[in-house]
Amino acid sequence: MTDAINQSLARLEKIPPTQLDETQGELTTLLCALRIEIDAQSGLLNAADTTQPAYRTVAVDLVDLLQLIQTTIAAQNELGKLATAAAKTMQKVWKKVPK
Repeated sequence: MTDAINQSLARLEKIPPTQLDETQGELTTLLCALRIEIDAQSGLLNAADTTQPAYRTVAVDLVDLLQLIQTTIAAQNELGKLATAAAKTMQKVWKKVPK
């Protein structure tokens, strides 16, 4: 993985779970870095000879990256659901505030 991916993962690890906006932003950064790396790995895979040992290494790396991007997208979706649930909960509170 590239430095950009590793740095993004390190920043994600340091963000408190309560900071949904910050987490969502860093997940977006991670997705961008992953897409760049997937494009690069795909190019290497397409250019490699299938009989070369490097082909298998690149293919395995690409699968790992695709699994990470899939998990990152799922995490973003879950954060979106949490934000929506929080907004609905707050609407209930505001409805009960005396006027």
